[in-house]
Amino acid sequence: MKNSLICHAAVGVFLLASNHASATGFVRLPASGSDVEGGKSAYVSCNITGDFGSDPNGSIPPTFEPDGGANNTCALPGATPPLEGFKAVARTVRDIVMNNAYTLNQPVKVGTVIDKVWRKGTQCIYGAKIRLDNVDYDLRASEPGKQYFEVNDFLRGGFRGLGPISVAYVHTEEGFTASDEVLYRAGLTSTSVVNFPGDPAQPLTDLAPINRNWVDFTSDINFLDDDGSSFRDSPWFLVKSACSDAAPVSSPNVLRFRQMGQEDQPLIEVKVRGFAPEQP
Repeated sequence: MKNSLICHAAVGVFLLASNHASATGFVRLPASGSDVEGGKSAYVSCNITGDFGSDPNGSIPPTFEPDGGANNTCALPGATPPLEGFKAVARTVRDIVMNNAYTLNQPVKVGTVIDKVWRKGTQCIYGAKIRLDNVDYDLRASEPGKQYFEVNDFLRGGFRGLGPISVAYVHTEEGFTASDEVLYRAGLTSTSVVNFPGDPAQPLTDLAPINRNWVDFTSDINFLDDDGSSFRDSPWFLVKSACSDAAPVSSPNVLRFRQMGQEDQPLIEVKVRGFAPEQP
């Protein structure tokens, strides 16, 4: 991928910011950004073992027993519901369907997402769990072999004006399989930035500006990844925010799945309906 999305490498190679998120469970996303070396970032770091999916050995899952671990920032142990007192109020399974020039403008199902909402009073948790399919999305005759869709960033919209936003992930819980990828980072932004080995874990806001309407989760999900670290299943990506007491409704384009070209794949975004407190 040779374009402006990777110009962030010129910012410099930073160590992990000293003030990165350090709490197990839900972590608040600072509305004005996190203080990092060189300025502000829309992101907090969660579990960056595995170097954002570049390590063929994969990432180290979060641990809670007997003594906890260093990799469990933003992670919740596998429990239903995610927090005591929250009750499931909506759940559906949605197809992730690509339709663009690579699919010859035909619909190709590249995966599935479980979309779920839990509520406690005027607080809601919006959850998503992704599974990607064993399917070739690139139907052009000029591209031999299988081109598997990779989700480097998953976004959920609809949070503008709702006050504090917190995020967490569950590595193994209700869903497709126990072999889940981890969550590397999350932030209040709609601008995804591809990460390469040696890049800062928390890009500055001149690269990924703060956008309080969107939460961006960075992971590395692929049925068969070119870098060898293949996880077709995501963890549960969770967003906690204020919400009304009305029944959850879905809106178009609330869920967005982005392939960012970590192994020089084309930039692709797939948009899907989803539950949200507000229309993005």
